Amino acid sequence: MLAVLPVEPAPAQGRGGRGAPPPPAEAALAVTAQIYRVLAEQTEFRFVPDLTVADALSLPDVRHADTLDARALALGKQVGADAVIVGRVFRFENRVGTEYGATEPASVSFALSLVSVRSGKELWHGQFDQTQQPLTSNLLNWWMFWSAGPRWMSASELAGLGVDKLFDQMTKAVAVED
Repeated sequence: MLAVLPVEPAPAQGRGGRGAPPPPAEAALAVTAQIYRVLAEQTEFRFVPDLTVADALSLPDVRHADTLDARALALGKQVGADAVIVGRVFRFENRVGTEYGATEPASVSFALSLVSVRSGKELWHGQFDQTQQPLTSNLLNWWMFWSAGPRWMSASELAGLGVDKLFDQMTKAVAVED
């Protein structure tokens, strides 16, 4: 059984001598929602409902854990999960314009990991870092065009494609380890 620790915005990072602001809180909520969407659509894994996770997050053992991994392990123990999905959002920039005419494309970057509750070891890690481009500028991004169609996506939609892609990788990696 899997539990999902709500994704967190990464702390502000320095770029070229300047600090880049952390992603907005709604970025973490959007990626977490996409994880639950994928879990609800698949049959490979059973998962702890988000309301059960929310209740467990208010418990002192989980709330007072000082690191992301410690919170993941405390959450997993509280809800009886075998593994916990944890993640951080590094960038979450929405498109500027409409889905058929954008002046700035959506751009997202986040990482997800699967942590064993029993051993505390990371079973899998994946990262998605993508800025949407027109198909004509990079034919290697045909998968995105195929998935979303000929339009400019919102950051949440782009994050959804990223979560889909990472879950495919995770499912294959975990199946190999079993």
